[in-house]
Amino acid sequence: MKRTIGLIFCLLIIMSGIAYHFLSPQIFVKNQSDRSFYQVNFTLPDNQLSFEPIKAKSRQTLYFSPQEKTGIVTYQLISINGAKVAQGHIEYEFEPGGFSQLGTKLSFTIDEQYRISFTNK
Repeated sequence: MKRTIGLIFCLLIIMSGIAYHFLSPQIFVKNQSDRSFYQVNFTLPDNQLSFEPIKAKSRQTLYFSPQEKTGIVTYQLISINGAKVAQGHIEYEFEPGGFSQLGTKLSFTIDEQYRISFTNK
């Protein structure tokens, strides 16, 4: 009986961790172009994220911790030679409370014509 309860408790902890991972706020970085980039930098209200390299025809996911305040998320896209090729921002707003950011998905896309879109889904 104790072993069964212990096993159920361990499974609940593992399932909670997996659920939190998939519900954590995230940024999808999609490069649909045939050009690679050195780095993309994101500045969130409470922290900064950098991702490198951004390979041609690739897709990556960045997970970040819930932010304590609303604000602006900015990005800078850096080319292979180190030059800043694009920058911009979106509003990052959420309801106060612990669970309002769960499932938040930001999408950063470079299309085939090298146009940038950055959206809050």
